Amino acid sequence: MPSPRPASVKSPGAEPGPASSHAIPLLVVALAAASFVSMDGVIKLLAARYDTLQLSFFRFAGGSVFAVPLWLWRRTPLPSPGTWRLHALRCLFLLCSLIGYFHALTQLPLALAVTISYLAPIFVAVLSVPVLKEKPSSAIWLALAAGLAGVSISVWPEFSAGFDGISTARLIGMASAAAAAFAFAGVLLMARRMANRDSIRTILLIQSVLPLLLLAAPAALTWKPVPPSDIALILLAGGLGTSGLLGITWAFTRLEASRLAPIEYTSFVWAALLGYLLFGEVPTLTTAASATLIIGGCLLLLRR
Repeated sequence: MPSPRPASVKSPGAEPGPASSHAIPLLVVALAAASFVSMDGVIKLLAARYDTLQLSFFRFAGGSVFAVPLWLWRRTPLPSPGTWRLHALRCLFLLCSLIGYFHALTQLPLALAVTISYLAPIFVAVLSVPVLKEKPSSAIWLALAAGLAGVSISVWPEFSAGFDGISTARLIGMASAAAAAFAFAGVLLMARRMANRDSIRTILLIQSVLPLLLLAAPAALTWKPVPPSDIALILLAGGLGTSGLLGITWAFTRLEASRLAPIEYTSFVWAALLGYLLFGEVPTLTTAASATLIIGGCLLLLRR
């Protein structure tokens, strides 16, 4: 996690020296993935009562409760005028990602929505070549291939009977999850590109407050009253989302995006577990096969 000192993060070209220090960003991404899936579970609990825009507003409102005090604690410098455009672009990617993904959560089982979101590591690895000039190793491509195979096995039952057997709402939900994955890949690539520009606290502040302001008016159009019993869930979702973004932003400033991306596949296990505990979604044999391939790919990456 970030140091209490408001020091600048390392530049994209900086890499930890010993192999043991490489494991720290990988572990942080795995913990961030678990935080994100836990947040997904909380949002899905709220999804029965609120629409997508209000759910997205809840996420950023709850996140701002944590991001603003964290920034006020050390008051790290705000972005220079020349970097605001990059922050605005990253916030736009994040906003599109969450709106699309939260809509998918209202239409799909948790494990399926998370599985489709695993297109994001594929997008990150592929786009890191032209955008960040990275050169992913063969081990990274093998890990991604294992993860993609796991995703394919998991979604196969949805399409095995053809498109006629799938409702329009479910198809739109899957398309929303895929679009959200592409937008989140943009978030991660921007984090890597902006690594040496601003402190993590400043980045977290902007990507919490700016989307909140952008969502305020649209969410107000269909606003539903919030009972006191839901406030704790909103704060929990905000805290989990904030810790996930904090961890993943820190990690992506310290190691190649293409190497970190496959670790996000570990959240599949959490998704299957939370889906069963919270919503009674029983994991199937295809879920188990998917998890085996995904975890195998991650272990291959960690072994390297």
